[in-house]
This record gives sequence, structure tokens and C-alpha cells, in this order.
Amino acid sequence: MAESCFYCGNALNQNDAVHYVSFIRENNEEEQTLCDACYHEWLEGIKG
Repeated sequence: MAESCFYCGNALNQNDAVHYVSFIRENNEEEQTLCDACYHEWLEGIKG
């Protein structure tokens, strides 16, 4: 089963840049996969 981006849902290919980020949801840490574009958007969001 191919991985997909947690945010946009696009399938991630073997040659794609893949980033793993941790989210806290209901006091549980979850690691999610983001594509390169969504990862950069996420980084901008946490910068404020």
C-alpha cells in the first residue's frame, strides 16, 4: 500500500520527498506523513 500525504491526500511515490511530523491529538502523539509542498506549508504555519 502506497503512502499518502496526511494533509492533501496525494499519493507519495518512491522518488518524492517525504516528511514525517508528529502531532498531538487527544494526548497521544501521532506521526503523520506529509509531501514536500504540504511540509513547507506546515513549517510556515508553525513559524507564525
